Amino acid sequence: MTEEAVDVRSDREGLWRNRHLIWNFARRDLKGRFKGTAVGWLWSLLLPLATVVIYSVVFSVFIRIEPPPFGDGEPGTYWVWLLTGMVTWTFVLNATNSGIPSLLANGSLLQKIYIPSFVPCVASIVAIGVQSLIELGIVAVILLAIGNVGWTWLVVPAWLALLFAFVTSTTYVLSVLNVFYRDVSQLVAVGLQLIFFLTPIIYPLTLIPAEWHGLPLRGLLELSPYTQFVEFGRALLYELRMPGLGPLALTLGWTLAALAMARFVAVRRGQDVSEFI
Repeated sequence: MTEEAVDVRSDREGLWRNRHLIWNFARRDLKGRFKGTAVGWLWSLLLPLATVVIYSVVFSVFIRIEPPPFGDGEPGTYWVWLLTGMVTWTFVLNATNSGIPSLLANGSLLQKIYIPSFVPCVASIVAIGVQSLIELGIVAVILLAIGNVGWTWLVVPAWLALLFAFVTSTTYVLSVLNVFYRDVSQLVAVGLQLIFFLTPIIYPLTLIPAEWHGLPLRGLLELSPYTQFVEFGRALLYELRMPGLGPLALTLGWTLAALAMARFVAVRRGQDVSEFI
């Protein structure tokens, strides 16, 4: 391996080294998001809130799903419980949908100058992350207003860091695959719809039967990283408790596996992206 190749690989792996470039890309995405719309950035709040209202009416009024109690022992409120799950899923959904086409969207720039292949993807997710932090802040204000606050909120930054690392890593891998196989983005869109309904976001996990046709259905759903991240966030914010060692280990394991996969793809295929765009 030549010295130049070593330098390129090192640059590709250097998130911190490229932090200013990532932030410049992210600022561009933030400025362009909702540009030309009547209410601008308010859409970033109105869209998830509208989703929560719709699901709350359907599942709390018509289907009458009973949410778990608050962490302070008070009876649970479905729309608040739903909101604490939707804030996680909204980030996953928007980050994935924004990050996958990011390499193709910046193809002309990548062909002109050398930019590490992860930069456009990470930048698009940073922009989504800013939006999601605003949504999380609204959730925190609501929980503060009803008095459901606990020391577990101090662990929220660690949960957010793991969530960001997992989503960014998986999305980067998919964005590279999307350069070589243009059907990836369409397949992921279908897959995300399926994952949404297989993740306990609009229903408690306890509603899923432990066994279904001989399969440990609930146990299989619990293995999903999306289930783990949604349940992790709800445990800290809504139930005011720490997840058990098993869920914590599973969440960390999924995150480390995603990071390893992203690193592998960056080293093996990241340098080829500009040639196939």
